[in-house]
Amino acid sequence: MERKIDLVKAMRTFLEVVEHMSFSEASRALNLVVSAVSRQVADLEKHFDCTLLYRTTRSMKLTPEGEFYLEKFRQVIEQLEALESSKSERTNKIQGKLRITAPFNIDQLGLQHQLAAFMRQYPDVSISWVLVNRYVNLIEEGFDLAVRVGDLEDSGFIARKYGLLEVDFVASPDYLKTHGEPKHPKDLSEHQCLIDSSIRQPGRFSYMENNKQHQVSVKGALDVNQGRILADFAAAGLGIAQLPDFLIKDYIDSGQLVPVLQAYKLPPRDISLVYPAAKLTNPTLRALIEFLLEVQEN
Repeated sequence: MERKIDLVKAMRTFLEVVEHMSFSEASRALNLVVSAVSRQVADLEKHFDCTLLYRTTRSMKLTPEGEFYLEKFRQVIEQLEALESSKSERTNKIQGKLRITAPFNIDQLGLQHQLAAFMRQYPDVSISWVLVNRYVNLIEEGFDLAVRVGDLEDSGFIARKYGLLEVDFVASPDYLKTHGEPKHPKDLSEHQCLIDSSIRQPGRFSYMENNKQHQVSVKGALDVNQGRILADFAAAGLGIAQLPDFLIKDYIDSGQLVPVLQAYKLPPRDISLVYPAAKLTNPTLRALIEFLLEVQEN
């Protein structure tokens, strides 16, 4: 069976030999034994059915065929290197479509403004952003990136800290004046509570006591699957709600809502950018993640 020749490798070796006009010098430059260098040049001569070099014990020079093929081989190698450079530029270009998923109301953190700035900087990028309050399997559902709150269950994914979220119990001054202020989370079972039906366990409020997290069952005449709307109803005096700080800040600043049960509030929870490790080969996703993290730091 005839040995297969690596023509490109042989061409590169031949060019190195011609540059040094020495097999031994070429072997040192290529980190090959002299016999391997000689064999590759011989492979070229056999393949093109010609003699490329005149070789004696003391000198070496190109044959007419060698001079002809030398230029051709240089052109081939230059074109290959140009293709490699083009491939590198193309694969590192920030372009294409990204699919992102995040929970409802995350826009209150200003994520949409950051995405808009990224797209202005990279006009060849398009984004599909899906807001949903459920677990999303990034791989099976074809998403590149998720914004997630709290503990992460996907040990096979990479998570980068994007921010912190605090959750507070809140009510309007009018509600508290009429119904009284709860002294302990267990008292919530006797109050009208506003329930976020989009979370995993609607009808249960979490709290901390003695360094442990507990839950209490609550009830109310209203449930909504949007925390932003729930904040409006709480400000209208319809009950006690448990909501993230970014949704209630303006209401607290204006006095429409006041925090309650502060001694039992949950510790801050991480907001993370989560993505499969394999997706890091996508330069556009890498650029977006670094962009978002840099904006948050500033």
